Amino acid sequence: MRKITLYIAMACLLTASCSDTMEQFDTEASNSQLMNRNLTSEDETKYAEEGEPTVLGEQLPIPYTIENMMAAYKSLLAEPKAEGNRSFTAVNIRSTHKYIKFNPTTEDELEALQQSDLILYDYPLDKEVLVVGKFYHDPDIPADQPTPQYATVKNETALPAGISYEILQEVYLPEEDIELLGTGNMNYKFVYSLVQRAENMSGFTPWELAHNIPWDNIGEPGQWYPNPNPNPGGGGGGAPIYGTIRIFDTRLNTLIPFEGAKVTAKRGLRTREGITNANGQYGLSGLPFQHNRNVDFKLHMDRKHFVIKDNQVTPSKVVRNNIKSNHWSHDIMPGYENMQGHMFRAAYRYFYKDIGGLQRPIRPSGNRSHIIAKNTAKDWQGINYVVFPYLKIARFRSGSTTEYNSDDYFSTTVHELAHTSHVIKMNTGAVQYSQVNSMLQESWPCAVEWFVTGIEYRERGIPNYGAPNYNPSNPPVFPNRFGYQFWSLNTSSDYTSLFINLIDNFNELGQSFSPQPMGTVNDQVIGYTLANIENNFLKHCYGLSSLSTQLKANRPAGVSNAQIDLLLSFY
Repeated sequence: MRKITLYIAMACLLTASCSDTMEQFDTEASNSQLMNRNLTSEDETKYAEEGEPTVLGEQLPIPYTIENMMAAYKSLLAEPKAEGNRSFTAVNIRSTHKYIKFNPTTEDELEALQQSDLILYDYPLDKEVLVVGKFYHDPDIPADQPTPQYATVKNETALPAGISYEILQEVYLPEEDIELLGTGNMNYKFVYSLVQRAENMSGFTPWELAHNIPWDNIGEPGQWYPNPNPNPGGGGGGAPIYGTIRIFDTRLNTLIPFEGAKVTAKRGLRTREGITNANGQYGLSGLPFQHNRNVDFKLHMDRKHFVIKDNQVTPSKVVRNNIKSNHWSHDIMPGYENMQGHMFRAAYRYFYKDIGGLQRPIRPSGNRSHIIAKNTAKDWQGINYVVFPYLKIARFRSGSTTEYNSDDYFSTTVHELAHTSHVIKMNTGAVQYSQVNSMLQESWPCAVEWFVTGIEYRERGIPNYGAPNYNPSNPPVFPNRFGYQFWSLNTSSDYTSLFINLIDNFNELGQSFSPQPMGTVNDQVIGYTLANIENNFLKHCYGLSSLSTQLKANRPAGVSNAQIDLLLSFY
């Protein structure tokens, strides 16, 4: 069962909460209720962390200081002319980047940083990483405050306003100096030599590991790729493929490409980035790192309009450190990260891919949707706090250690985001939304999740997904099994097939859905679309009476008022 709850404090603050006991399709109904539910209830705090923390070691030298780069250049000049130790272009060693420590003091400041285009790290980039964990919190910062964020930033990059920061080091990154690289990147061998010598002279890389590496053994040719994946929907920019990310889907029982996710590769203060395409493949910006060097990879689960999170503060990610290659591929197998990955898939489709003309859940305020993966069982399957940009999805079925299926995570994420889209469509937002009765508040996202999840899994090779004859041996939670056609008031008073029946071409009256009860709704209505309803009159619907008026005013050809009245009489 899923339920809608209202949070009242100074204004009409809403919480849409959806639980999972519909999995057996025979649970009791739940009515809307007024209650105080705050964002940090249910035995959690907003700074509670999931997983093991990152453990840092000793301070590492920074090879890219102006002084060290000048010394490395002079060292190359002092040697006899050889391949790679002479530049074809003018060498102008100067500050090109700043290594910065940001000090956010509030959650809003942290969000402003995380929503910027900066590539941030929650630990110092010049520290040894002894244990790769899910998060790091500076021990000098109180546990209830954001930890500092670190980034290497081009000098010309505008920084987020109003956030305290310290410039830890002015640096020169020759791999990102287009003037030094020259036309067609002809100077890449010198650039590699300069970086290699600077790393050696600073002590960042031991001499025996860095000296006299043959040019045919340093990795890929030195082509510069400034922006391999510029589009929010992924796709390439001509860069070579550096790896493939896939995710295991329990509904499909196979690995599928993980599309639209950012991958970053870091060595020292330098970071490369790319976005996975429809095949799960990604390229990386900039020159490749040199051969046989330790590279830290991170798979991010956030985009411009949404972020998957471990809690209210920490963005979800997959981290792999000390990869001795420019190439990294990864399969996200069943577990907590897999759950987060399917939540990402759902949000990525809802915000950027085909959803049949529906409203994108993009908040007018510019806030991202924060979709928190709860690594536990709850008495709900999902929650949307509506006026706050937070949603939560539970990993396990209520009262058990049984995980939901991949399409359940996908479908529930779509359901919760559909609440956001519904609020956006209302003329006065959450205030007007609070006047909508609970049946419409929940029946609408039931239809949206059924519709959007159906698009996804039909594209993935299940042609009858969500159809009246869809009855897999390991069923998803509602509304996808049988397309929720067996619904009756004995099933739920809020989570209904109402909007599904407006758009489908199936009359379930008297139909058998074994082992579920016979269909009870006489559905003779066909021809509406969810996009038409949402775009034209959903905002005028508060209950069955106003819905009836709008349906009749916007009737498709061939539908009569009597047929509309007959359908609504079952609800």
